[in-house]
Amino acid sequence: MIIKTFYSLLNPSVKKFVMNVLGSEGFAYDIEKDLDLDNISTNYLEDGGIFYVAFIKGRIIGTCAVKKISEEKCEIKRLYVNKDLRRVGIGSELLRKSLEFAREHYNTVILKTATSQRPAIALYLKTGFCVIKEDKGIIYLTMDLC
Repeated sequence: MIIKTFYSLLNPSVKKFVMNVLGSEGFAYDIEKDLDLDNISTNYLEDGGIFYVAFIKGRIIGTCAVKKISEEKCEIKRLYVNKDLRRVGIGSELLRKSLEFAREHYNTVILKTATSQRPAIALYLKTGFCVIKEDKGIIYLTMDLC
């Protein structure tokens, strides 16, 4: 597996990958939530964040991003792994790399996910995130990076 920083030519392929993963989990395209995928460079890289893409033999198999919230806080977003390649460490490695970036630039990291995503939640808790709250099918987590 190779993890690369996103570059503009990947935008259509990354968007398609993310939408396929979301679809496989029963989530439909949401114009508000998924608008960031139309211009990943602007929404992540040019605004104090990062977007990683994992490949095997040139095929996208995973993504994970860090989005700036404020000078002190960021959010982990878009952690997705191809359904048939889960539980082999790809998500853990993408999250580790994203947290490494976050530690260099921010003091706090937050994230949210659907309560139905039990394996993802277990990964976040194992990595050191703490649950802030659970509301309407969404779980909110945080981690102090200091």
